[in-house]
This record gives sequence, structure tokens and C-alpha cells, in this order.
Amino acid sequence: MAKVARFGLVGCGGIGNTHADALALLDEAELLAVCDVDIGRARETAAKHGLKHAFGSAEEMLEAVTVDAVTVATDHKHHFAPAMAALKRGVDVIIEKPITTSLEEAHTLLETAKARGVKLGGVFQRRFFPAALRMHRAIEEGRIGRVAVAECLALLGRDRAYFARDAWRGTWKGEGGGALMNQAIHMIDMLLWMVGVPTEVYGRWATLKHGDYIDVEDSSCAVVSFDSGALATITVTTTLESIEKAPGFRIAVHGTAGYSVGLSETPELTQAVTDQWPFDPPETVNAWAAAEGGNPGFPAFHSDALRDFARAIIEDRDPLVTGLQAYRALEVIKSVYLSQVRRTPISLPMSAADRAEADRISSGETA
Repeated sequence: MAKVARFGLVGCGGIGNTHADALALLDEAELLAVCDVDIGRARETAAKHGLKHAFGSAEEMLEAVTVDAVTVATDHKHHFAPAMAALKRGVDVIIEKPITTSLEEAHTLLETAKARGVKLGGVFQRRFFPAALRMHRAIEEGRIGRVAVAECLALLGRDRAYFARDAWRGTWKGEGGGALMNQAIHMIDMLLWMVGVPTEVYGRWATLKHGDYIDVEDSSCAVVSFDSGALATITVTTTLESIEKAPGFRIAVHGTAGYSVGLSETPELTQAVTDQWPFDPPETVNAWAAAEGGNPGFPAFHSDALRDFARAIIEDRDPLVTGLQAYRALEVIKSVYLSQVRRTPISLPMSAADRAEADRISSGETA
């Protein structure tokens, strides 16, 4: 069994370079090759990391270099093809969020990975925050009792300049969604990780501030039901003043034993801290906050996510973030879009017909 997992990187833009930087921090992984549709960009990333191999496509990379895993970090709409190319060759795959922008594509990836007996994982690096691990462990151990209700908040700030950075930003065709798909998906994944398997979603979305230059949602609210009977709310907006001044992300979970646990990431893109914790003295919670709060969220926690995937390969186990879990976060978001059109709750898991309709209405072809 390999002691070091050999990786290939697909996509050498901003998030791709974050993946490359994160892999460089690991003893368990080695980045062997990179590829990008812009071969010049691929060569720059290869040179930065002292790599011999840079290619213009995933297919070229996979034909020329033997790797154990591929990490896909392209723009949202181009996750599927390189992931499929790797899975069909028996190569394990981890994909930056969202797993894809299409439920049908994501479903196909799940089925292919299962048929080929290879690992499929997603990147939700915030799960590796100490505050998140602490909170999940308390819930899993039953310390708050049965989960009753939870709230998931993404109160964020974006401006016109943010959306102008890339042509794909703020468009159905480019992103497959807006505040839900691009920003809140991190906390939606964390909500599902904390609470369980979703069974129904009732939601609404609107574009209330950025409508002159985006065609996707900048605000949304939803109610989620879970297989345990628990309920949760999701509130999302990117209408606030700025990343630095907005409240950021927050999640709280409340149990039948009378206890609540929670975390907050303020400002966004910094390490989250525990902000509700009844099990230790305030001095302990304050010490955690002092040690963890305000630290950068990148690339250390991407390293943790990629380390876990590398170890999953080496140890032959499931990664902390499985492909199915990444799919479920996407399915909740797509359910909000479908619920908006139908004005009814959406049952999960979606049927093939519901998946197709949800993909159609969020494809940019009719929006």
C-alpha cells in the first residue's frame, strides 16, 4: 500500500493554486502534474512547485502520468468531464465545491465511482476547523440530546467589483446559481454533517441588490426536514456592505437535552470559533477563541481536506467528505430553486424527473 498518494491537479486558476499550495504542505501527498486549458497558466503553476509535467487537458495528463488521485479545481461548470475521465481510469477523485452544477452529472459521478470501486470526495474545508470538529463530536456523542432544530446563516457582503472579476460570476450559465451555490454551500454542507440526511426542502430566493449585473440569487431562505425528524432553517444573502464588515457564517444546533452548540466565522474567510458551548467553563471557550479566531482560512484547511483524502487512499477508507455528501449539499440547493418554481416542498432524494427539472431551471437556458 502506498505511503504517499500521488496527485494530479486539474485547473490552475485561483482555487487551483490554493490546492497546489495545500498539497505542498503535506507529507502524505505528492503533486506530480498539473493541467489547465490555458497551458501557460499550467506551466506557471508547475514551475512554481518544481514540477516536470504541465498539460493542456486532464486526458493528456492522465495518459502521460501515473497518479493515485486527481483534485479538480476548475470553474464550477467544468468539474464533470475531468472527474469522469479520472474515474473511468480507476483514479480516485476529489472535487472542489460544488461537486458539479448539475444533479444529473453529480449522480453519474456517484454511480461511476461505485461501479469502478474508486473513491469520490468533495472539498468542504471548513469541516476541519477545530470549532467544527468540536461541535460535530459533541452532537455525535449525544451531548446535546436528540437534535431538534438548527439554523444556518450566511450573511455576507459582495459588491459589483467582485462579480466583474470573471465572466462566469453571477450567472446561471457560469455558476449554476448564486449565493446558495457559491458561498452558502459550505455552511449547507456543514448543516447536513451536523444534523443528518435531508428529506424535504421548502425554499425561496430573490435578487434584491445586485440585479443590474447578475442574473442569479443574492438572497434566499429555506426550511429543511431531516430523516431524524429534526428541522433547520437556512438564511443567505450577499447584500451586505463588504466581506470584512458583514457578520459572515454561523451555524447553531439545539438539542432535546436543553443544550445548544454553535460556531461563527466572522469575518468570512477567517477561521471559525466556538460561540455556543455549555460543556466547559467560559475561560476554556475564550481560550479556544483566542487561539483560533481571526486566523486565515486558506490554505491550511484545504491542506487538511486533501490530507484526509490522501490518508483515505493510503488507509483504504472513506474520506471525511464523501461524494454522496457533496451531492446532498448540491441537492438541497437545487431543491430551493425547484421549490421556488413549484411553490411546494421538494422531497429528497429527488427523482430522476425532479433532478432533470431542477437542472433545467438553473442552467441559464430558460432563466
